[in-house]
Amino acid sequence: MRIVGKLLATVLLLILEVAITMLVYTLLNLHALNVFGFLVRMSSTVLETMRSVLISAMPGQANAAYATLFGELGPKAILLLLIGLVVAAMLRGIVELTGLTGHR
Repeated sequence: MRIVGKLLATVLLLILEVAITMLVYTLLNLHALNVFGFLVRMSSTVLETMRSVLISAMPGQANAAYATLFGELGPKAILLLLIGLVVAAMLRGIVELTGLTGHR
């Protein structure tokens, strides 16, 4: 029974993280367009950095990997992923600090 409760809590937390991530992304796009544009430009830099690392690490497979993996992801997709990571870290930190998970 304890495992089912943990699994349910994890699924609920994941759903909450996705919902908050989409809300933050949408609100940034609608109400803080300058900030959103700046973050998209920074995400483009992150994407180019990932490409450079890939070329350095795997020069032979870099073009194929870039075309299949990073070529599909644009700066806005990377921004959404990064916002999701930040939201998840913050939400999980809040859950841990408040003791809502029930374990210590």
